[in-house]
Amino acid sequence: MSKYKPFINLGPGDTIREELAHYGWEQKDLAEIMGLSEKHVSHLLNNKAPITYETACQLAKIFKQSTQFWLNLDANFRQRLQESAKVKETEARALIYRYMPVRELRERIKLPSKTAAMVDAVKAFWNIETLDFAFLEKQVVCFRKSNQGKAFNPFYALTWVQLTRNTLHTNLPKAKDNRTRLQKLADALPEYSAEEGGVLNFLEELKECGVVFRQIDHFQQTYADGASFFADGRPVIVYAARYDRTDNFWFTIAHELGHILLHESDQGLVFIDSLDNLDLTNKREREADDFASDKLKNKQILSEFENAQRPSSARIQIVSQQLGIASGIVAGCLQHNQKAAWTSFHEFKPAIRPLLKDFAR
Repeated sequence: MSKYKPFINLGPGDTIREELAHYGWEQKDLAEIMGLSEKHVSHLLNNKAPITYETACQLAKIFKQSTQFWLNLDANFRQRLQESAKVKETEARALIYRYMPVRELRERIKLPSKTAAMVDAVKAFWNIETLDFAFLEKQVVCFRKSNQGKAFNPFYALTWVQLTRNTLHTNLPKAKDNRTRLQKLADALPEYSAEEGGVLNFLEELKECGVVFRQIDHFQQTYADGASFFADGRPVIVYAARYDRTDNFWFTIAHELGHILLHESDQGLVFIDSLDNLDLTNKREREADDFASDKLKNKQILSEFENAQRPSSARIQIVSQQLGIASGIVAGCLQHNQKAAWTSFHEFKPAIRPLLKDFAR
């Protein structure tokens, strides 16, 4: 059977008020009887001052109960206060942990351990006045869920996006959103991927198109490769570097560019993408995938290897040069389409993360 707790925590002051009403006395009468100031008596009536042994003895003589009666009233009241505060602390912490990856987040921002300070920090993080996450439940988001047999947590993913939003007050592009220039940049993706220093050159040009780029590691249970959204009309691309490889970087970038260029009218949406499982039933995701595949010449690559049973490194390099695209993208396309093993061609897919230090948050 459940143990019920009183809805109102009644203290000794409430009992004193009842006794005063019974005798027809006022607060100042009790003050004169006890030889105390009216202010002190007011604190007793409002349960702000504890019942000391001396006070309990006085109350026992005045209202004809035992000294222990008054001491027990006060002790039980104070204990319930402590229990109530602890329950509220536990409730607040549980709520925060339910919606946010606290342990991981603490490594990235100043998130205090003490509950009251943590609550204040969380409210500042989300820019909310009360600890109520109903707005997350209602937020319209397009998720592409990973198909890894692991629990996907959409709230952790939204926390990841908010972490990005909170960086948007510094190092922003001076240029305004230039759609025509951005479209030309998307068309030139293969050239940038193939040239030395192409990653940084591409990101610099992306900035000139008015697009914000951030590299922010994903959180547990999100399995995100990238995200895109509009913040105050400004396009934003986030790269997680979950798979720190050339092919993953360029396909993620191309996919997010697809969302920005094709879905500008959906500026209220946030696209959080995992490339492990392409959700082709989602119209916007299918369009962004087709956009990325087209820009990175996937059809041409597959056509070049249509009859190849075991693609060789030499052949990959030849096709790379013919198509003017990075060897890593060629290899990644073959692997994604199960024409080559994921354990091969690592020499074509160097890490990208070391190049992104100036964009990491």
